[in-house]
Amino acid sequence: MSDQRRAPAYLDELRPLMSRVAVADDPSVPAAAILAALHDHLETEEFATSLYLVWGCLGENEWEHDRAADAAREWLTLDHHDRDAVRHYYDHWLYEVCGYQRP
Repeated sequence: MSDQRRAPAYLDELRPLMSRVAVADDPSVPAAAILAALHDHLETEEFATSLYLVWGCLGENEWEHDRAADAAREWLTLDHHDRDAVRHYYDHWLYEVCGYQRP
C-alpha cells in the first residue's frame, strides 16, 4: 500500500471512542478521551488538529450533544483514505457547525 493510501494509525485508537460518542447521552466523557488520544498527534498528523478542534467544540458544549453524535457517526463511516472526503468532513464540522473562521 502506498503512503498516500495508508490511514494514520491513531485512527484505530479513536474508533471505539467515536463509537461511544455516537450512542452516549452525554458525550463529554468520550469526547474528553478523544482529545486526550489526539494530544500526542497534534504536531505529526495532518488532520489531528482539526479533529481536536471539532471535539473541543462539540464535546464541551452541552447544547452540542446531538451534533456530537452526528459528527461521530459521520466520522465512523468516513473513508479516511479519501483525502477529499476527509477535508470535506473537517470543513463542514469546523467552519459550518463549530463556527471557526476559515483561514
